[in-house]
Amino acid sequence: MADPTTELAREFLEFNNYLVRKEVKFYHNKKLIGTPSDIDIIATSPKGISVDGLELKENVVAEVKSWQAMHKSTIDEIYKDKFRYIDNPRISRKQLRKIIPSGTYDKVLFCLATTQEIFDYAKAKYGIIIITTGFMIKHIARFFTESPRRWTYYPEWFNYNIIKSIMFYLFNSYMGNAQWKDKLNLEDLVWIDPELDPRYRNQFVQGNANFFEDFIYHQTSGEVFVNLVNRMAKSHRKWFKNVLRSNTKFWKYLTSSK
Repeated sequence: MADPTTELAREFLEFNNYLVRKEVKFYHNKKLIGTPSDIDIIATSPKGISVDGLELKENVVAEVKSWQAMHKSTIDEIYKDKFRYIDNPRISRKQLRKIIPSGTYDKVLFCLATTQEIFDYAKAKYGIIIITTGFMIKHIARFFTESPRRWTYYPEWFNYNIIKSIMFYLFNSYMGNAQWKDKLNLEDLVWIDPELDPRYRNQFVQGNANFFEDFIYHQTSGEVFVNLVNRMAKSHRKWFKNVLRSNTKFWKYLTSSK
């Protein structure tokens, strides 16, 4: 099995109806001499895809990196090391025509993460489309939740099955009368300590604020909301009072003698 990012990319493409080949040998010269390198992924599809703003042609030639691409120099090196030879038809056409008959394809970099600036730079300068681990995980997770066959086991899709297992376990550990021995909580998957790691805590909460707010607000018993109100009243009395007073109509209602 290839590295985890390559396997994740393979599954992502297969979920979108691509036929995927991994680690295809590729020479950097038209005479096909010397030691060949690898094209990490070559994928073909009947019609390409359009998902979540991502547009891909019927054919994909991809490099895979298991780390972040956060600098323009990183993209420059990746292009120089691999894609510039693929872009040269005198070198690539002879090697790729049995796999990609049409000769047209999208260049893709699968990597852990990137920034919008680097994403735009890679696409504008080299025509490289960056697809990150986060994008692929979200897409596979949504496939699981929306698919009518979401409980089906796919033995060749390892990342899909681990995502499915985590979601299934989080949901069912406390469902109904479930008395599962080894329960799984969200806190088991998040390494941030809310007291010792305030910087990461604040970023994490800010990024998931609407999600957390809706979960707490709609809890049927209201237990968590009541606990938070009580904690605010006890630990941050002045601040909490000022927050309440900022809503003048509500404060008037609270302090009304009626």
